[in-house]
Amino acid sequence: MTDEQFGKLLDEANSELREKQSRLQSDYGIGTLPRWWFDQETEKLQFLDDAGNCMLDGDIIDIGSYSPTSSTWKWAWSNESVLPLLREKALPLRELETITGFTLFGSDGAFKVDEPMAWELVALSVKHLNAIGCYRAPKNNGPHTFLAIMKLNKVFQ
Repeated sequence: MTDEQFGKLLDEANSELREKQSRLQSDYGIGTLPRWWFDQETEKLQFLDDAGNCMLDGDIIDIGSYSPTSSTWKWAWSNESVLPLLREKALPLRELETITGFTLFGSDGAFKVDEPMAWELVALSVKHLNAIGCYRAPKNNGPHTFLAIMKLNKVFQ
């Protein structure tokens, strides 16, 4: 892939991610619910109201994590702290190395990025996985995990 082709792909992915995130907010209220919960064993992402009731339930693929402290990115498929089934589901992201020609998509160790570049990796991943959007699971004093949302359901209590 030429630099020009990659630039076009990246522009498309960023634009699509903005649209998808806007839809998640308007259709599901992502960003308005006060709590979230991610369970690696069930591979479910949940959004909860103030009373702890599950309002949204989603199927995800773990993309990777960004550490603001060290300014590094690590792919979920290579992260030993991610359960094996989730790592396996993230393996298609390695295909981006072959598609783009950039070895960072196949890097199994942490590598330096800034936060805008982390979001670019996420945008390309969401596009490649054909996800409906993503969630950046914040963590105090730790890396932020980026989850591709594959399916999201409203839960009615």
